[in-house]
Amino acid sequence: MVWTAALMFLLGGVSALISVVQPFSPHAPVHLDAAIGVLACLIALWIWVCGAQLPLGAFEVAITTAVLMESTVIAAATTRGGMVMTAFMYTWIAAYAAYFFPPKAVAFEVALIVASFTVALLANGIPDILLPWLVVSCTVCALGFVLSGLNESLRAQAGTDQLTGLLNRSGFLAAAVRERAIADRYGTPLSVAVLDLDGFKEINDNHGHGAGDRVLADLAAAWRGRVRAGDVLARHGGDEFVLLLPDTRRGDAVDALERLRCPEAQVTWSVGVSEWLSGEDLDTCLADADRELYAAKESRRPRAVPAGAGSTGLARLA
Repeated sequence: MVWTAALMFLLGGVSALISVVQPFSPHAPVHLDAAIGVLACLIALWIWVCGAQLPLGAFEVAITTAVLMESTVIAAATTRGGMVMTAFMYTWIAAYAAYFFPPKAVAFEVALIVASFTVALLANGIPDILLPWLVVSCTVCALGFVLSGLNESLRAQAGTDQLTGLLNRSGFLAAAVRERAIADRYGTPLSVAVLDLDGFKEINDNHGHGAGDRVLADLAAAWRGRVRAGDVLARHGGDEFVLLLPDTRRGDAVDALERLRCPEAQVTWSVGVSEWLSGEDLDTCLADADRELYAAKESRRPRAVPAGAGSTGLARLA
């Protein structure tokens, strides 16, 4: 996001400065082009230097500024060629927004481009503007909405486990980063539970991988209906699942995990819980939960959930 935005502003700024040296006509607004070019280059430098610390909203403001800069140049253009060349840069902006921004922000930027381009053409007064307006507006809309839709679809597929419909490892990592930031912002606790199925290898060995896949899919569907709103459930790999518990301390995780009790489940599972402390990386937190999980398996304490039992035994988690 950072280097692409910086490059886009730099190229736009350099293009404006080139038009100062080689204007499209003797009446071209070279002073405006020079000011826009310098401003774009300064924004490029600012993004390159500070971009890693900037929130997403700062990039949305920068892209909005780019749209208004382009429209200002178009409004002052003295030739149709200059106007068309400048309008072509709208496509860069739409493509950038579609790739990096959420759908609502993309819709805003596309609407802003079409609206400001319309105002700029009317203010310019160049005749016969209907065709260029249609070409540019339709291109920007198609590029923005189609690319944004495809991008959202690919992101969803990349972050979803196809067998269970839960988040996969990469999807969980993205959600974990978001929840860690929210917990740090509001000072709320955050816990992570690791759940590992007991004896799952025997199901695959004795009944085939198809049966094992059905067990995983059925259990995931049952769990998905039992987790609290806001909890993040994911398949971490194989027969291991992770559950992110926002606004929950380790000692309070028992009640949340009790919800996962499935009398109809065909397997039992063991659980390890760790509180994810501020400043601690996720791998350390998961390692702590894993240690508790495997200690439970080795000691065979009643942390596994018996199929069809009336209690999960999770209250014994300290």
